[in-house]
Amino acid sequence: MREYIIRNNTPSARWEDSYPVGNGRMGATVMGYVDEEVLFLNEETVWSSQGKGIPNPNMADKLKAIRDLFIEGREAEGDKLAKEIFGDCHSRIRSYETAGKLKVSLHDNGKCKNYINNLDLMRGVAKVEYDKDGSHYVRECFASYPDDVIAYRVTSDKASLSACISYEREMLLDVKSDGAELCAVAKTVFGNHKFAVRARVYTDGKIDCRDGDIYVSDTQSFTLLISISTEFRNGESFADAIKFPENDDYDMLKLRHEKDFLSLMSSADIQFPEVEELETVTNPERRRILDFNKPSDGKLVSMQWHFGRYIIASSSRPGSLPANLQGLWVKSLGNEWSADYHTNINIQANYWPAEVTNLSDCHKPLFDYMNEYLLESGKETAKIGYKARGTVVHHLSDIYKFTTPADGLWGIWPHGASWLSYHMWEHYLFTQDKEFLKNEAYEFIRDSAIFFVDTMIENKDGYLVYGPSTSPENRYWVKDENGEDYACYLTLSSTMDVGIIGGLFRNFLQASEVLGIEDEYVKEIRKAQKKLPPFKISASGRIQEWIEDYEETEKGHFHISHSFAHFPDCAINHSTPELLEAMKKTIYGRLNGGNNAQGYSALTVGWSIGWMMNHLARFRHGDGAYELIQNYLNLTNPRNLWDLHAKCWQIDGNCSFVAGVSEMLIQSHEGYIALLPALPKQWDHGSFRGLRVRGGAELDIKWESYEVREICFTPDIEGKFIIKLPENQKTTTFKGNDGNTYTAVDGKIELNKRIQLIAE
Repeated sequence: MREYIIRNNTPSARWEDSYPVGNGRMGATVMGYVDEEVLFLNEETVWSSQGKGIPNPNMADKLKAIRDLFIEGREAEGDKLAKEIFGDCHSRIRSYETAGKLKVSLHDNGKCKNYINNLDLMRGVAKVEYDKDGSHYVRECFASYPDDVIAYRVTSDKASLSACISYEREMLLDVKSDGAELCAVAKTVFGNHKFAVRARVYTDGKIDCRDGDIYVSDTQSFTLLISISTEFRNGESFADAIKFPENDDYDMLKLRHEKDFLSLMSSADIQFPEVEELETVTNPERRRILDFNKPSDGKLVSMQWHFGRYIIASSSRPGSLPANLQGLWVKSLGNEWSADYHTNINIQANYWPAEVTNLSDCHKPLFDYMNEYLLESGKETAKIGYKARGTVVHHLSDIYKFTTPADGLWGIWPHGASWLSYHMWEHYLFTQDKEFLKNEAYEFIRDSAIFFVDTMIENKDGYLVYGPSTSPENRYWVKDENGEDYACYLTLSSTMDVGIIGGLFRNFLQASEVLGIEDEYVKEIRKAQKKLPPFKISASGRIQEWIEDYEETEKGHFHISHSFAHFPDCAINHSTPELLEAMKKTIYGRLNGGNNAQGYSALTVGWSIGWMMNHLARFRHGDGAYELIQNYLNLTNPRNLWDLHAKCWQIDGNCSFVAGVSEMLIQSHEGYIALLPALPKQWDHGSFRGLRVRGGAELDIKWESYEVREICFTPDIEGKFIIKLPENQKTTTFKGNDGNTYTAVDGKIELNKRIQLIAE
């Protein structure tokens, strides 16, 4: 197993430089100061509220009045009317919050020697080492999923330790220390949702408790176990619900944690050409070398890839909620974009790499959230707000089952549920789990689809269109009633609407076929599918963003909503060459034209870069995708690889990067498995292990001189799989470990069993 360790030789200067650890439900960011340790604590249900969004019973009539103006071609008037009358249909949500700071004061000052601060991505352990006053200190922190606890340990090889453990947070109700425990109770800013933080000290030294703090002395080591319980989960007895592991031996806790975490992180790996001299260099120095010397630092790409997987494995485990905008980790009571669930790309991008990189179990919290928090609430919003069947979720949500329109006009966008349903279908495609499809996915997919059957209307061309909606987050120019230029936000059936609804109907009908279901829902949706509008190509040769060939207000907008049908969906692919060429012009137009006159380097939003990477990979343009990789690496935090978006951390960039790199190495969305479809010139040799494909299979491969030399193919079930070799591969004959020879025909090899192939 290869090691992936983020290395630094100075303490964090700010929270954004810290190391995250997490077990799905709870987490901490570790600052790594010398004189004291500061752990910013998090629990996924410490979240303010102002009550569930209530559907407006007048919304359907208001939407009809707006829609009628668009049907008549009076777009500006429809947009203006929406601004005027739609305000009372928007609700608000509140922020996900920090669970406070636990401080461990150790020394009088921060002077030391030989300081090292590492994060082991494979084992999920943050570690600080240094020499001070003749003694060597080691501090470790991890968040255990098997034991549901955050563990923190300090050791000194010579000097005796003295430490003060304290807790800080605004909205603090009470903090007490007694025996070997500290217990703090606090509440959220809005909604008065209470929670408790409990820390217990284990040591052979002396423990004193006073004024809510714990003092440790006369020892060379101590361990802190930390747990958090919320009223949201445990009711009025939340403070008493905290239980610590019966076997509290630190070494055993760490062993169980590392075994569990390694099982996820070691399930897949990638390797590219590396620079051996950089292996022990700190991350900031490695980035400086990249900036000035421009080496092809394949290990840094692999490290960034694994960091995205680390974030998923740390913030999304079975039994937890899904990862939010910042995964699990926030520092404040009011965080950027509320650190919520943005459903107009962000939460989806968090999970793009889950299946292909062998983290399928980490995908499950998203499905549980969809069924337990969104489905029934979305039905209520559909029924009251739209007078429709089915379920609908708008552009953001929280843990309080929020599904109504929010914030402003952009809140009318209705595709939170419909886009999320794709993840259920993808999970089935990768796992072939019919029980999951039947019992967990089918109702959500069906109800997302039937909502649009009830809310679409026929336009003058005979197509079923939906509206008003948007093309997040762009606008287009029209003339208003006075002949003046007007930037219009709303529309009927943007291309994103067409893509999402069309794919949703297709997924539902295919799921029904798999399960052998033929009922009235299937008949209704099959009938509606035939009347959906087609994708259109603009006069400039690009995919139109709207149903008419409007001029967009931001030609280089970092949202590429009208590209949905190419990625993450696959309706536009190599079997639709005319649309694919138009999509290429669309993506490169966004990259190189309009407001992004500087080209790729002007993209400064991580998830947008990741989305673009996936498109270029599906175009099989490896060199262009690699250029975006370099751009992305230059945007991430050099100390800890966080993706900093607008000076806050969002994990969607980290995760969409993982998906983009994976898409360069393997694709399975066109009915066959494409190996190395978008290999850049910098990756002449390399390997990957444990990547998964639709149809239910796992592959390991090695390549040399851009050609596949070894293939290990492991299907989950019996079936026919087509393997497509790289376009320029000259070697077409492989020897199997079954003694047979396998020869590619038109670049493709058919396999139907577990086998290892070596090129002859």
